Amino acid sequence: MPDVINRYASIDLFIPSDVHNRIDPFVSRSDVDPRPFERQIDLWWAGLALGVHIGTRTPMPEKVVKFNTAAILSTDPWRITHLELLALAEEGPEVFEAPAKVIEIASQYANTGLPWIVHSLLGEAEPTLTFINRLGDLS
Repeated sequence: MPDVINRYASIDLFIPSDVHNRIDPFVSRSDVDPRPFERQIDLWWAGLALGVHIGTRTPMPEKVVKFNTAAILSTDPWRITHLELLALAEEGPEVFEAPAKVIEIASQYANTGLPWIVHSLLGEAEPTLTFINRLGDLS
């Protein structure tokens, strides 16, 4: 199987600042931390998946926080393939001529799902269990 090339490595990844200010309770700080998401990219990816499930792309607001670059996607190369398949389905093959557009599409889906995650988990004593249960409630 050929290696996956990350053409997006230099592109910044953003989370809306109002969401970023509320994600600390959900992102782990160590291997023994029981929070639902090991890294911010995992939370972002869950938001993206929820946005796709909901079927809505929400444009990014003016106030955003850079949480990483897309170079992080190289740690899980399957994510790059998924992003490209999503972008291909949304915009057609011409989307690959503009790598930033691929990330924009993903970010807009994540921007739909992230508020749902934060709203669902804030104040919950067991956010991991709550997240799993609330995912089951989605139709």
